Amino acid sequence: MKHGEQPDIEELSGLVEALGYKVVGSVVQRRRSFDPSTYAGKGKIEELKRFAEVKDASLIVTYHNLSPSQIRNIERATGLKVRDRTEIILDIFAERARTKEAKIQVELAKCYHQLSRLRGKGKELSRLGGGIGTRGPGETLLETESRTIRRRIYSLKREIEKYAKRRSLFTERRKKSGLVTVAVAGYTNVGKSTLVKRLTGEEVFIKNIPFATLDTRTGRIFLRGINRKVLITDTVGFIKDIPHELIASFKATLQEVADSDIVAVVYDITSPNLETESEAVERILKEIGASDKPRITVFNKIDLVEGNEETFRLIVAGRIKNSENSVFLSAKTGEGIDSFLRKVEEIVTTLSF
Repeated sequence: MKHGEQPDIEELSGLVEALGYKVVGSVVQRRRSFDPSTYAGKGKIEELKRFAEVKDASLIVTYHNLSPSQIRNIERATGLKVRDRTEIILDIFAERARTKEAKIQVELAKCYHQLSRLRGKGKELSRLGGGIGTRGPGETLLETESRTIRRRIYSLKREIEKYAKRRSLFTERRKKSGLVTVAVAGYTNVGKSTLVKRLTGEEVFIKNIPFATLDTRTGRIFLRGINRKVLITDTVGFIKDIPHELIASFKATLQEVADSDIVAVVYDITSPNLETESEAVERILKEIGASDKPRITVFNKIDLVEGNEETFRLIVAGRIKNSENSVFLSAKTGEGIDSFLRKVEEIVTTLSF
């Protein structure tokens, strides 16, 4: 790790385990800059090799993105396959994708990642052949691979644009009809889908794993207090240091949050990393243009802690930003759901159409 950074080993372990691997240990190094050749330095790589042999490991996963040469050098030094965090996240997305749109978005993200890796192989490929003043076969191979990936990116983006246009038309019709939309957003694995199911009764995929939901799902609820129907939309979870490839490819899906009238930002009140999760959520909301939306901050899983609402407020006091308009609930048991609905009613009455 770079000086001053804190690796979230527990979260990385959860991502790795989500793909079916068993985590046998971790090695952390603090240094001011990464080694350009081996990422962690030859001495640390040798230590990592011995550690992996003792633990009988078959795979090394790094927290930071690696260059193609760094991956190659570590694999040569350790004799083990090496993956970085971005590749793990991309694989999780690929495994979770169910709809055609989600699968297209995941493939686009992988293409972006391949293209960035290809740039990192430029010097290596250009050394494969050719002389002074010529375009060697290495350079030709690089150009050919790059062109193939770019063509695929162009094709995938056109497909995604079709879905985006349909979504835009739906949004326009919804606004003309006066229907209010509440987007349920937040960090991955905090109970967003459980909350949506509790509110709407819709069957949604629920599992205690990262990125269980990649596809947006929308259901309706009726607010008796103000005699209005409201749409509730489940959205893809956020994560700290989310790969730019995913932001770019899932922008159309994330637009659901930006196009909503109200954003319900969900947090797991039991999480020891509320501050960093809050920072990640705020960063992504700002990036997609949804940071200034009317907001309800939802602290979920109060069934897992003891105390009353005042106790809960003390637990999170000062730990996250934008927690003024907050509600504490358990999506699992239903406790606090009425308070959430009253918050929605209060905001809806202030909206103009």
